[in-house]
Parts: sequence; structure tokens; C-alpha cells
Amino acid sequence: MALSIIVYLSWLCISVFYAMKKPYTKLENSALIFCLFLIDLNRGWITNDELKYATYSTAPLNYTGYILYRTFIAPFLLLIGINCIPRNSSVLKKFIASLISSFVLVLINIVLLKFDVVDFHQWNLLYVFVNYVLLHLIGYFILYCYKSFVLKGETNK
Repeated sequence: MALSIIVYLSWLCISVFYAMKKPYTKLENSALIFCLFLIDLNRGWITNDELKYATYSTAPLNYTGYILYRTFIAPFLLLIGINCIPRNSSVLKKFIASLISSFVLVLINIVLLKFDVVDFHQWNLLYVFVNYVLLHLIGYFILYCYKSFVLKGETNK
């Protein structure tokens, strides 16, 4: 059951991201998803595998659901949260959008906990929420750095 829900959510996230009007270019979104995926993957590796704060299921179908969540759902929901607010919006609107997107990711983590896909030992949903809010902030910082590097490169021509 967990795998079917995760596959549906993965498909839904990718479809929504593809269909939505995006204020950022394809290159900005590509750089953003690459960086956020790398940061979240390494954070998960440290907390789950090294520190054993959370463990994931060893059942093949549940583990596949966890991999789909980590690979598709989390990065694409981060991108959707960042792309749903126009580029020139206020910081407050961007922060509220990142809080809402992080809350949706926490709800998905509750589903993962309910179906025993993940198990928290010294970790809880508040840490998950803070992690995703920080990932949103890192995403905005990556976009800011990317924009400044691209604009700096254009002025030197």
C-alpha cells in the first residue's frame, strides 16, 4: 500500500511541476534541483546511515517507496514550493510558501511513518520540518548566487 501511495505522489509531483508556470528558467531549476537533491541526500545519509537517528524499512517494497520519496517527492516538492511564488515577491511570501511546502513534506513523512517505511529513533517530525524549511532557504540562496554569477558573467562581456 505504501508503494502505491508513494508512486502516485511521485507522479503527481512531477506532473504538477511540469504543468505549473515557473518563474525561473530551466537552467535555474536544473541547478536548484541538483543542489537540493545533493544536500538532502547527504543529510539523509548522515542522519539515517551514520548517526542512526532514523531508519528505513528493509522490506523491498517499502524501501522502494523510501527511495522514490527521497529521489522524486522531496526535491520536486521543494521546487514546487520555490516556484509557486513569483521571482519578485516579498521575503514574507517566500517564507510562507516554504512553510506550507515543508508542512506538506511533513504530512508525507507522517504517511511514511504510518506504513513503517521509516522509523524515527532520535529524530522527530519537528526536525523534519526544520530540515525542509532550511532546504527552502538554501534553495533561495542557491538561486540568488546563481543569478549573481550569471549577471556578473553577462556584464564582463
